[in-house]
Amino acid sequence: MGVLWDAIALTDVEQEIVKALKVISEDIQAVSVIGSEERGSRARTAIAKSTRYSSPVPLRTFGDGVNRLFGIILSLCNARNGVLLVDEIENGLHYSVQTEIWRTIFRLAKDLNVQVFATSHSWDCVRAFQQAASESPQDGVLVRLSRMDDRIIPTLFTEKELEIVTRDQIEVR
Repeated sequence: MGVLWDAIALTDVEQEIVKALKVISEDIQAVSVIGSEERGSRARTAIAKSTRYSSPVPLRTFGDGVNRLFGIILSLCNARNGVLLVDEIENGLHYSVQTEIWRTIFRLAKDLNVQVFATSHSWDCVRAFQQAASESPQDGVLVRLSRMDDRIIPTLFTEKELEIVTRDQIEVR
């Protein structure tokens, strides 16, 4: 994570990291990565300034969700004008924040010109994706991959179709 952080530190997207983390923990005010890659030194670690603590604390203090989101958004910010692949995007993220996280991903992906491919087996994640996608027409599509013999068959669902899928709880995972 240190190398990814170094690439965006003190740039226009550094505050996007903090803004995204506030979705899960509103008290986070700033983030940094400290330590060194040198042998025998303290390993690099993310720290956060928070209204909850009098001095900066390791980011891991805020739990798995904050750390997972830190990795996703940091990677997204580093993928400017490119592609980001995220496997099982919902891992570590409580269902109650997933819609807002998808909104953040849609906004940043558009602003940074990043195409995001994310996998999930979670119905909560599909529902959250649909809610965020319905607010950003033409920004999101759900693709179901099915195996037929030795072939992979894609089925695409637009925002409108996905709205029907989630409303009627049609299985697409």
